[in-house]
Amino acid sequence: MEWERKLAQWRAAGLIDQETAERIQAFETRQPKKRKLPLLLIIGLIFFALAVFSFIAANWQAIPAIAKVVMVVLLMWIFYVIAYFSEKKHFGHPIIFRILGYLMFGASLVVTGQTFHLGTGSSIVPWAMFIAAIAHFFIWHHAAFTVLGFISGISILVSAAPGLGLIEWLLFIAVTLVWFFLAKDGPVMIFSWLLLLGSGFLVWSIWDIDSPLVPIWTLFALVLLLLLIPKDKQKLLAPLYLIVGGIQLIVFLAIRGESDMAFVELTMPESIALAVAGIAVLALAYFRERRLMWLGVLGFVGFMLFDETAIALAIVAELTALAYLIIAQRQDQPLTLGFVYFIVVQFVIYVIYAWERLDMSLFFLIGAILLFVLSGIAWWLNRKKEGAVT
Repeated sequence: MEWERKLAQWRAAGLIDQETAERIQAFETRQPKKRKLPLLLIIGLIFFALAVFSFIAANWQAIPAIAKVVMVVLLMWIFYVIAYFSEKKHFGHPIIFRILGYLMFGASLVVTGQTFHLGTGSSIVPWAMFIAAIAHFFIWHHAAFTVLGFISGISILVSAAPGLGLIEWLLFIAVTLVWFFLAKDGPVMIFSWLLLLGSGFLVWSIWDIDSPLVPIWTLFALVLLLLLIPKDKQKLLAPLYLIVGGIQLIVFLAIRGESDMAFVELTMPESIALAVAGIAVLALAYFRERRLMWLGVLGFVGFMLFDETAIALAIVAELTALAYLIIAQRQDQPLTLGFVYFIVVQFVIYVIYAWERLDMSLFFLIGAILLFVLSGIAWWLNRKKEGAVT
């Protein structure tokens, strides 16, 4: 076996003594051996399953209603039982059977609703799948159920968006917050955070609000989570906050530059309130996670939207991109996000202000010159810092 060969190599190289080698050998010998299913048996099972499903699909209309429900529920439990013995007897991959059981659970809900005309067209099935995915995650702690929970959560937001009520919206936020705080894994926190961000956008439909500033209000509300999570989780989520904030600023720049936004209501009191909230976010980030101080710039978007030329938004986007790159360079932080943000800002500005006025060759020439100048600045700052260290 592989571990025996390694053990002999370590013993011959003098990395471990004879007593340690014997203890490792005794430990590995006691471990249960993973059993592999024969290849022909696996192929046979696959073809048998395809034959069974093909027969069921061909005779689906002729099957009695109660038999359809019993059949799907039985399949669900069969997959869960196989997953149990797969883990117990160490054969196959238990997670695959559990995912199949989870999918059969959703299929049983759909079949039951369609068979007995219970009406599963709203958010009933997505809600059940969402809760089931979270329960599966806390029982088996596998990343697959994190992805399935996120997909189910998105399904709730999409399917319920036209007629979502306040109670259901608050319930979704409560369940997602519980998932966010109880989970210890980074991907779970990121996916649940994205679901909270998406739930904020439903304010447009719940209260019939035409304000374009709802995405910024949602992001500012999520900043309050920094008061309730430990420092390591703050560092994990900080890039996500910055990415979403940068995307929002670019989207506002693109929309304001290409339209008059006559389809929304923009009021000065709300712009003032957003500016105050931006200052509060700036102060909170200063004491909790200083990288998020960049989000304070979004608080003044309300004022900048009154500028029909979008010049103010363009200047702010350009300055934040350059300032972020310079500060990140001086602090030896990764520059990837900053460069991507800078390039996207240049592209949006070109499309808004220069696309119809410049020849295509001149368009790319100016872009190349800007990138060359920026690269030269970054090289000069890096050389200056290396010279100072030397």
